[in-house]
Amino acid sequence: MQPRHRRLAASVAAAALLAGAAACSSSGSGGSGAPGGTSANTAPSGFKAGVLDRAYAGQTISVLLPPWGDMAQSQLAKFTAATGIKVNLQQMAWDSIHDKVVSAEAAGVAPADVTEVDWSWVGQFGAAGWYAPLNDLLPKSLISGSPVASNFSVNGQQIAMPYNIDFRGMSVNMTLLKKAGITTPPATWADLLTDAKQIKAKGVLANPVGIPLSVTEGTSTPWYALIKSAGGSLLNSSGDPAFSSAGSAGAQALGFEASLYKDGLIPAGEVNLTDQQTSSLFASGQVAIELSYSPSALGGYLTPSTSKVAKDDIEFAPIPGTDGTKTGTFGLPEGLGIPKQSSHQGAAAMFIYWWEQLPQLLASYDNPNMGNLPPLTSALSYLNSKGKLVLGSDVMAILPSVSPLFEGGAPVWYPQFSTDVATMIQNVVEGKASAASALSQLASQAQSLKVQS
Repeated sequence: MQPRHRRLAASVAAAALLAGAAACSSSGSGGSGAPGGTSANTAPSGFKAGVLDRAYAGQTISVLLPPWGDMAQSQLAKFTAATGIKVNLQQMAWDSIHDKVVSAEAAGVAPADVTEVDWSWVGQFGAAGWYAPLNDLLPKSLISGSPVASNFSVNGQQIAMPYNIDFRGMSVNMTLLKKAGITTPPATWADLLTDAKQIKAKGVLANPVGIPLSVTEGTSTPWYALIKSAGGSLLNSSGDPAFSSAGSAGAQALGFEASLYKDGLIPAGEVNLTDQQTSSLFASGQVAIELSYSPSALGGYLTPSTSKVAKDDIEFAPIPGTDGTKTGTFGLPEGLGIPKQSSHQGAAAMFIYWWEQLPQLLASYDNPNMGNLPPLTSALSYLNSKGKLVLGSDVMAILPSVSPLFEGGAPVWYPQFSTDVATMIQNVVEGKASAASALSQLASQAQSLKVQS
């Protein structure tokens, strides 16, 4: 598994936001509160979706999340006060959580009552049937209110609810582009190539485009983003590779990246850099265009203590497309899920519902150790209306175009495939393999992984 990078914390005034947020709890009559496992789309006895009451008072739930899920104890105390449910929140490294879930499920025990479910784990966890469907445990309006909730849907079963949103857009330093006589962000691949050459020719920057090219997942995601922006897909409806033919979006995207590198428009050192290090290049003004990265990094770019370009005109634009049409981007959210082995599913579902209310989403966004961009359109709109969403108009403009990279969840074999993709990209840009042969080999590897899974 590739460890997840974590976003730079956004700067938000929590006190002001929390004062304006609606109360998160709602009253309701108590039920028997009998815990127990759920069958598909069946809530535990006494459970009322979308209600915070004391039906499960006295229970203690365990919650297992990565460091950016470390909700403050003062917030958790509010949940306990409203419901009588105590929370044992544990932090563990992102990839270690995956390993713990796998080993616990193999032993037939719950890794926790609520755990991290990354978008890239959905295919594996969904196919194994390890997580309780949330369809009847959360209000339908809550699930439909998130543009990335569908990333956690497998065969109609919602196996997790996103607690943050991440997607790919293009960071552009318009101050540097304007020095080269360019007044708008590139909208097509051809525009980007032309603009980068102009920035180089005008002596503004020698290598103006930042794209990580090391063997890490951060190298794979820009290629995925270019495929999406060209209206293509990685896999066809049968789950087979859709990128190996010469005219495919995948082949075109790989050729585009290779041409940028060959023309010296990407720093040669990118073959050794991660996406985080590429982000640092942008923050230091060493590249003018960061082809594919997260909106959660924008706050850091505009903060003088973490960025040399904080006073520049920074824009967050859609990933360029092949014909100028904004055909979309993809989400990389993380979710909260309930293992079927949990004996406290009602209390766990109540906790997830509580987390998804505006005060908690704002607290998670503002906490410098968390920095989670809210996964609900309503919460993002709230932040934007208060002027607290960094480059809010840019982010909100891209939001409707966000969709899953894989319908029905990332395949079980995705982690190895992602590494194979990064290896392929590095080999092609360095001239160690032709694009055609590399794509053919990648398709064969993907088919082999699919058969083995």
